[in-house]
Amino acid sequence: MTALDAPADRRHRRTQRTRAAIEAAALRLFSERGFQATTVEQIAEAADIAPRTFFRHFPSKDAVLFGDHERETRRMREVLATRPANEHPMRSLAVAMLDAAERIEVDRELHLQRARLLDALESPSDYEAHMIRQRWVRDVTAVLADRMGTPAGDPRAGAWSMTLMCCFGAAMHAWLVRTDGVALREVLAGVLAETAGGLEQAANALVEPDSA
Repeated sequence: MTALDAPADRRHRRTQRTRAAIEAAALRLFSERGFQATTVEQIAEAADIAPRTFFRHFPSKDAVLFGDHERETRRMREVLATRPANEHPMRSLAVAMLDAAERIEVDRELHLQRARLLDALESPSDYEAHMIRQRWVRDVTAVLADRMGTPAGDPRAGAWSMTLMCCFGAAMHAWLVRTDGVALREVLAGVLAETAGGLEQAANALVEPDSA
């Protein structure tokens, strides 16, 4: 580390601490008061920051609860940019999801708390959750299409993105409810392996349909 690197590293650690404090305060208030009843001003006060500082880290309180998809999309682009140009897009996307899994591992309790809050949401928020998931699918598909050099409407980009995102979501749900200490990456690897085998058989069924 050079003399120039040290201040940047300190700023990064300070930023991470502030972000973690905001998340912890917000999730606690969501649990105590309910998501709809909690305001950004209340979160800022609980985290001992100014409201404007909150918005430097999160675009809205929804991003704290549902996840900051814009930040994660930027991170995904950064990871994909490091992958070999001739690598299959699904492998590249899996590596990006592994990067996310390793970061999630560090904050298991926070993600478990978030999952419990999402499960407890009342029906009016279900639509918002649905729209956020739709934006996730749209953004990840666009990122993968960019890497492939094809239009965002390329059916392969959409199918591969949704497949891996569903596998990631299923693996994360299973990981959060387990108590045996298994790593998220191991659960994800198992889900992907089983899905790959099933997809191969599904493809074979189209090429070689059953005689029945």
